[in-house]
Amino acid sequence: MKIILKDRINAALRAFFFHVAISSLVASVAAIIVFLIWYPQPYLDMLGGSGLFLLIVGVDVACGPLLTLVIFSPKKSRRELMLDFSLVAILQIVALAYGIYTMALARPVYLAYELDRFRVISFADLENNSISQKPSSISNPSWTGPAAIAIRVAQPDDPDYLDQVSLSISGLEPVFRPDRWESYENQRDLILKKSHTIDALIKKYPESKESIELILKNIDATKEEINWLPMQSRKSTSWVVLVSKKNAAILGFLPYDGF
Repeated sequence: MKIILKDRINAALRAFFFHVAISSLVASVAAIIVFLIWYPQPYLDMLGGSGLFLLIVGVDVACGPLLTLVIFSPKKSRRELMLDFSLVAILQIVALAYGIYTMALARPVYLAYELDRFRVISFADLENNSISQKPSSISNPSWTGPAAIAIRVAQPDDPDYLDQVSLSISGLEPVFRPDRWESYENQRDLILKKSHTIDALIKKYPESKESIELILKNIDATKEEINWLPMQSRKSTSWVVLVSKKNAAILGFLPYDGF
């Protein structure tokens, strides 16, 4: 009896570790897609959601192999084992798909310049029928990190000024209305005019002078070549966007609240 039980445990452990290896490989691929492609830094920190995804993946990787450990028996027929493993695999796939779907909805798709700041637009911020109103010059929502765009802020002499103000008051801000979008290049001059010097950031955070200058060295630029603007998402204002003084190109980010 002890020999039979030992054989059963050894066989179940082999199946368990094999299942752990497969589950970990699948989870690693999913994590690479989510954290390196959909959410390049600093968007992962700004938008959050990584905790939920890691929890789902962690439970997925742990529970699947544990179920295999419990249900596996060399006495079962191939048909019985295939049925058991299929049910476990379905449970794992559903859990992982939910985590990936959640992160896909919240992924950043545009980094929008709006008057005196940059705003992060996630896919969840857009209604399915509103995205069709974007200009043809603006690319479709990205799967590989946000694209830079600009927002046309309504002016008092615009024919639809009052309508735009009313929409903003009701909670539908211009940044989330594709009909107010335009190419980033159209507002380069305004971006440079509204942006601030690195010295102004150092004055705001004097204790971080060396850290700021070190980050600038890593992007191969001096503080005289770079300006910055605050960066905002629905959950955070803890980053600034670095732009080139030459052409307003986005060069990088710094982890400081610019407001």
